[in-house]
Amino acid sequence: MQIPQVDVTSLYILKYLLEEKHVSNTALLLNTSQSSVSRALQKMRVFFDDELLVRSSFGYELTSKAEVIKKDISSLIISLEKLSNTNSFEPSKVEGTLRFYGLQPQINTIMPRLVAAIRERAPNLVVSIDTTPKRHFEDLVSGDVHFSLSSHQPPTSENTIYRKAIAKRDFRLLMSSNHPLAEQELTAEKLCNCHFGQISLQGEKTLSFEHKFIELGLANKKQRLSAPVQLTNFTSAPSIAAETDIIFHLPTPFAEAACQDERLITREVPEPLRLDFSQVYLYWHKRFHDDPMCVWVRELINELFDEEALSA
Repeated sequence: MQIPQVDVTSLYILKYLLEEKHVSNTALLLNTSQSSVSRALQKMRVFFDDELLVRSSFGYELTSKAEVIKKDISSLIISLEKLSNTNSFEPSKVEGTLRFYGLQPQINTIMPRLVAAIRERAPNLVVSIDTTPKRHFEDLVSGDVHFSLSSHQPPTSENTIYRKAIAKRDFRLLMSSNHPLAEQELTAEKLCNCHFGQISLQGEKTLSFEHKFIELGLANKKQRLSAPVQLTNFTSAPSIAAETDIIFHLPTPFAEAACQDERLITREVPEPLRLDFSQVYLYWHKRFHDDPMCVWVRELINELFDEEALSA
């Protein structure tokens, strides 16, 4: 096995092949040809001295070696890209993939501007964005992403993560324009009798602001807020709110964008129910703190965003 024969592009294609177990699906996902995917697979078979994917009655299955590779390939790709950028970094010439994780509201607010700047200054750099609901820092710790956008705090045991505040965060209530409270002054007392949508991104069992009702004596462990709708992401919330009496407690930019649908309105959260945390942070791991590409991205973010002016 000769290490110089491997290339990051083939490893990158292999990553998705091992996830998709399908040549044409991988080609479609990566916007490339099936022949390019097949060639990359052949290269990787030689490099790893293993079939990696074998035919079965159900399509392709991973070999035992491929199962091991699948666990480590993302961090391997990132490490190779990091090494390739060590000697010099010229944004206009750099090639590789920059990986972000964040939930949809933060991504929708922050990434369009950032991607536009990257496209202008580093046109050969691919920006990969993952918005899959999961624990916010697991990919950062494992090395699968360069940056995470989150308003949450990392585990107290994790002391290898850096952060920078880049946006303020607040919330609105999203509801149908026909909701009984649409035209009324909102109070905690009125809202405690309403029905809410629970968006559980990390397996949460309670509404994000239910503890505020508990502090006011309007709810307790036996008398919970009504949450008859449970979602694992934000996407369906606007359409459900538009057709029902369900209220969603959502980040302001997402709620306001949803109101392009004339059936919806947003209302301010009453002061006693407002959440305490108000910052969105850019997080990165120690392993990438001095990486030239990541240093450049952080400088670009400093240039683009002022946490006093941006809400996410």
